[in-house]
Amino acid sequence: MKKYLLLFLLSIITVFTYAQNDSATLVNAKWQEREITKGVVYKWVHFNNQELFGSNQYICIIEIDKNSGTRLEIYPSPVLKETSKMAEENGAIAAINGSFFKFNNAYNTEDYNSVDYIRKDNKQLAPNTFTEKKQRGINQLGALAIRNGEFYILKADELKIWEKYISADEVLTTGPILRVAGKNEKLQNSSFYTTRHPRTAVAKTADGNVLLVTIDGRAKESAGVSLPELQSILKWLGGEYIINLDGGGSTTMYIKGFSDNGIVNHPSDNKIFDNKGERKVANTIFLYQN
Repeated sequence: MKKYLLLFLLSIITVFTYAQNDSATLVNAKWQEREITKGVVYKWVHFNNQELFGSNQYICIIEIDKNSGTRLEIYPSPVLKETSKMAEENGAIAAINGSFFKFNNAYNTEDYNSVDYIRKDNKQLAPNTFTEKKQRGINQLGALAIRNGEFYILKADELKIWEKYISADEVLTTGPILRVAGKNEKLQNSSFYTTRHPRTAVAKTADGNVLLVTIDGRAKESAGVSLPELQSILKWLGGEYIINLDGGGSTTMYIKGFSDNGIVNHPSDNKIFDNKGERKVANTIFLYQN
């Protein structure tokens, strides 16, 4: 019994030590920075010696100061289109891909190709698509909401159609939500959570700043992360509220005026670690200069 107890304690100490090392690696990394506009900074780092979670990772972050004079907007498109093209056509200074959608529809104005709830200008554009058991999907466990210019990350409650009662002009359900009011959410043990993939996420810090985040994956240069790893990364970077968006081949970050048509990460749909593998998506999160 003592032997098993000792092994258990050693395993806990080992996990804790690795977590401390990964945290220090992330926070103390030599992040490169470039100002997009006053109060908005683009930061990126490439761990290429397997020093973060024992893997290579390429992380991009747009940090938006709450006093920057910019605004975020949820943008749904009836036509599946690349994040960068949506941003260019609508004059956004930056953008990331949004929530989950249907691949088999190229044009559907009835639900904007979305499987998640969308409200725009206080009008519902798409409902949530539920499973056969009428259960909320893991991609509908939270929401992004914008009310009077203020950006919120919300956790679903027990009401089946809770998003309809959110008092906001713009709402987009997504998920899972990873952290609420400074406390980590308990995560499932399914492959969607535990397998490494490219990820897109949004976090909000204690002082009200917003982080738009992409982490590349499916390449030797960047493995991608599991949702527990994503949760840890954004917690270490100060996220008090953290939510997952659509990832995989959809993961894209765009910044106006930057090289490679503004695509600063490495979308994976072409299976090459470059800036040309962008996927057509159904909705995006735009950043505008007021």
